[in-house]
Amino acid sequence: MTPIEAELLFARALVLIGLYAFIGLAGYAAWRELRQARRAAPAARGAHAARLIVLEGGASDRMPGTQFGIGPIVRIGRDIDNDVVLADPTISGRHALLARRDGGWWIEDLGSRNGVEVNRTRLSAGMPFVVRSGDTVGLGAVRLRLVCPDETA
Repeated sequence: MTPIEAELLFARALVLIGLYAFIGLAGYAAWRELRQARRAAPAARGAHAARLIVLEGGASDRMPGTQFGIGPIVRIGRDIDNDVVLADPTISGRHALLARRDGGWWIEDLGSRNGVEVNRTRLSAGMPFVVRSGDTVGLGAVRLRLVCPDETA
């Protein structure tokens, strides 16, 4: 190996080490930021945040009384990438969408097989429907209650 080849090999090794160090530092910074946001999330929700409470869990592992703190847009279904995951065979992968808009909560059936009910009234697929604090939402065999402490029922 000539001296020039040795210098090039050394330079490549330094660049590679620098690249891995940069990737490592970026990953560490992202991990710290996510950890900090996760710690701050319960405090931000507080006792006055909107939530869904399980009334009947169907065949899912969600026991009655289980609570889900919810944000302004909530995807509900059986798939694990939903915000509220309900592992029940009567729940579709992407069953419903609950969204806060125009000063109220709206729920929409995303074309699920077993439909969505609000206070035992079945909704049409793709047609958003207003829900209020205290309303019961039925998704297959699962029943949930929307609770919004800042909203009167």
